Amino acid sequence: MRLVKSILPIMIFTVASLMYVHQQVELVKLSYNIEKKEKKLNEVLDRREQLSYNIKNLEAPSRLESALLAKNIDITFPRKGNVIQMARPYVVNQRGLSDVRSTGLEKRFNIFGFLDFLTPKAEAHQAED
Repeated sequence: MRLVKSILPIMIFTVASLMYVHQQVELVKLSYNIEKKEKKLNEVLDRREQLSYNIKNLEAPSRLESALLAKNIDITFPRKGNVIQMARPYVVNQRGLSDVRSTGLEKRFNIFGFLDFLTPKAEAHQAED
């Protein structure tokens, strides 16, 4: 009986110790996973900033002008009926991150749309010298 009374507290202490060690190991694993995901998030955000900079740089009028001049391409301004407005491909939310919303054309309601077959369709042409 004395042996059982001494083994029982040892077993309880051993089980409690093993549970504590298991919790600590799981805590370390979780911290590694969080660190890895934060690193991946930072990489993705950095890549996003690089891409948005590249897009802004590629859309810059001075860059477009230099590219057109380098290739000797002469362009003319479009007439009023030849311009189509596109929907914004993304919307920036409150945290500064962009969400993809819509990439289609915004179609406005036209009362006289049924008469469109009477007008010629505009096509882009390169200006010739």
